Amino acid sequence: MMQVPKNIYYTKHNLWLQKIGLYDFCVGITDFGQKEIGVIDIIELSKHKNVLKKGATWGVVYGTNDTFHLIAPFNCKIIEKNSGLQKYTAYVNTAPYKYWFAILTAKIDTVSLLTFEEYILLTK
Repeated sequence: MMQVPKNIYYTKHNLWLQKIGLYDFCVGITDFGQKEIGVIDIIELSKHKNVLKKGATWGVVYGTNDTFHLIAPFNCKIIEKNSGLQKYTAYVNTAPYKYWFAILTAKIDTVSLLTFEEYILLTK
């Protein structure tokens, strides 16, 4: 059974976003995205890209079945990267909503993101 928490937002690129401030969001890979790529071995976050345009790649997740590019859902700035993620990569496989990849900041309206209902329809 796929996990899709109700209190967060989603993108069509299988990322989840949890609002943590007025303009800040924790972001990670969804349960569906994780299952699609298989067991995650490596997570590489871009070292130099901190200001992102919508659609820009800011990292790569390598799984046993596929490679997953982290795509910016909107124009934003990365204000923090989860530096401990490399040590805990395996945990993302079992608890993808607990382990965030980065914190993004942007003055956006969340209507551009998917609700849990819309994400469920997208992944059926």
